[in-house]
This record gives sequence, structure tokens and C-alpha cells, in this order.
Amino acid sequence: MEQKRFDNPHLWLFLVAIIWGFNFSIVKAGVMELGPLSFAFTRFVLSGSLMLLVLWRLEGSIGIECKHLPYFFLLGALGFGIYQPLWSYGLHLGLASHSAVILSLSPVVVTLLTFFRQEEGIFWMNVAGVGVGFFGVTFLIGGGEGNPAIASDILRGNLFTFVAAMSWGMYSYLGRRMVRIYSPLKTSTWSILFGLVIMFPLALSEMRDLSLDQFNSTVIITLLYGTVLSSLLGFIIWMNSLRRLGASRTLSYQYVIQVVGVVAAWLIFAEPLGWRVVVGMCFISLGLWLSQKKRPHSRPGAPVSGRKLFRQSRAGIER
Repeated sequence: MEQKRFDNPHLWLFLVAIIWGFNFSIVKAGVMELGPLSFAFTRFVLSGSLMLLVLWRLEGSIGIECKHLPYFFLLGALGFGIYQPLWSYGLHLGLASHSAVILSLSPVVVTLLTFFRQEEGIFWMNVAGVGVGFFGVTFLIGGGEGNPAIASDILRGNLFTFVAAMSWGMYSYLGRRMVRIYSPLKTSTWSILFGLVIMFPLALSEMRDLSLDQFNSTVIITLLYGTVLSSLLGFIIWMNSLRRLGASRTLSYQYVIQVVGVVAAWLIFAEPLGWRVVVGMCFISLGLWLSQKKRPHSRPGAPVSGRKLFRQSRAGIER
């Protein structure tokens, strides 16, 4: 009984939600010290090296098939080469609480992708959820109170984070294919390594100005947190959950991440829990819930829609 409890993927996902929720504020502290690109690249050089070592020790073989290299390159680009720099810039310019709320929109991307690829049906509640979720982000991004210069930086940071959320949603959706072939550890490791290839030319100009004096205790602590807990432990659990639970159920834990992220930003940076943050979070949460609602099973003898009948007939022809 005790063994089953610790094997529960939802329990591990809840742990990741807490780790990643605090990650917004902890990483922001490191980003403010080193710079967004320098911190992201340094963090994932350490994470990729550590995960490669753990992969070798646990699985023996670290290789992947040549035919999967382009796919891993795509995963690396979406999950690290594009997502991490944009997210880091968003943290640098904006608020950690805004970042936590906006990134929770990622499951909406999964809903849209499964619909366009005709993997799942979609009905009016899902469409409404997509609209409500995007309205929540627009409402949060549209805040322009206070100093105009600060408001402008926050707006740009929110926009960077919004694009990062789209990229992370696509990474989570496409990552399901590789975790059916390779272990979550190997999938995460190779995604990071390919992401570093893309990140390197972007970070090079900023890293040229780095000095050892900048690696103070704050940077070291944030790098350790980001490397061991957020990257090694977090991504392994996340990819394993994608394999066991699927993308939609795994991404639903963005609800918990956003709440923890907002509370952590209030505790660490004393960011105000303003009404715009709360209202935006409520709209996005409602949008996530609606976008993932499943169509009720049809009753026996119920009429079949023309669209569903077309998909069934086409599937029969393809067989």
C-alpha cells in the first residue's frame, strides 16, 4: 500500500508543482544577477551535464537513434532554445507572479493541437475555454498602472512570457512521442542538449561580459535549485507523467504551479497580490478547466454527427 502511494504520479506532479512554483522567484533572483541569457545557458549547461552523467550511471546507454535526431532538435528548440531565453527575459523585465499566471496557459495549446491534428473531438466548452483563457492573459497583460517606464517593461516581459507559454505547450505535446520510445530521463537530457546548441549563439554576446565575481552566493543557490530540483528532478517527473497520464492531465497541474508561483513571488519579492493578478488568474483557471472538459459519451442509439461519421468512414478506408 505504501509502495503504491509513492508510485502515484499525481503525488510526484504535486511536488513538481511546488518546486516549479517557487522556481519563478528563485530563478528571477539569479537572472537579475547574471542576466537572462547568461543565467539560462549556465543553468542548462550544468543541468545537461548532470543529467547526462545520471543517464549513463542509471541506464548505461546514453545514445539515441539517428532517425530521431531531427525530432529531438525540435524538442530542444521548443522546450529550451526558445522557451528558456524568452521566459528568462520575461522574468527579467516583468513580475514573477505574472510569469506564473501566464505560463499556466500552456494546456490551451495542447487542446488546440489535439483538435487540429484530429486526435480528440472538441465541442463548445473547449472553444469557450480557449477564448476565456486568452482573455485572462490579455486582461493581465493590459495592466498599465504606475510608472509608465516600469509598466512598459512589465508589458514586454508579459509578452515574452506569453510566447514562452506557447512554446512550452508545444514541447509538452510533442514530447509524448519520445517518452514512448525512450525513458523520461533520456528524453529530457537530449532535449536539453539540443536546446543548448540553439541557446549558445544567443547567449554568447551577453556571456562575454561575465566575471567570476558575479557568481555570488545568491547565484550559486539559484543555480543549484534550478539544476538539481527544477531541471533534473522536475523534468524527469514531468516527462514520466506525460507518458503515464497524457499531456492534458499532466498540464492541468499548471493550476497548482500558478498559485504557488504567485504566493512565492509575494513571499520572496513582496510583489503585490493586486486585483488584476487575481482576476487574470481566475479567468485563466476557468479557461483551462473548460478547455480540457471532455465531451460526454454518446448514449446508445444517439445520432452520430456528420463530422464524426466522416472521421469513422475515413478511418475504415485507411485500414
